[in-house]
Amino acid sequence: MSREESLLEILEKALPLPPKIIVGYNKLERDFTSGDVARICDISRSSAKFYVNKMVALRLITKVPHRRMYQKFSNANKFSDWLKDLMRLALDPLESGSLVVPDVTEDDV
Repeated sequence: MSREESLLEILEKALPLPPKIIVGYNKLERDFTSGDVARICDISRSSAKFYVNKMVALRLITKVPHRRMYQKFSNANKFSDWLKDLMRLALDPLESGSLVVPDVTEDDV
């Protein structure tokens, strides 16, 4: 297995979106539709809608009210920009202990 194949395999396992979608996200305009995602990423429309909904849930993009369009946040033009913000706002505080993970009891499950 080549170095590139190994790195792509790690990315597939570690990131919430497949590498193909991340590459396509970086090519999208600020305002786009799920059809644009399907066309740019060369995937089916239903898969594009699935990944768009996943990006909305991750707060990578937002839905434009009353339109079938989505919009990138101004500070997340590239996927790596969003990931850097996530690291700065959540991962670093989690590692330092300033972001506390609540204990899960059997009653909560």
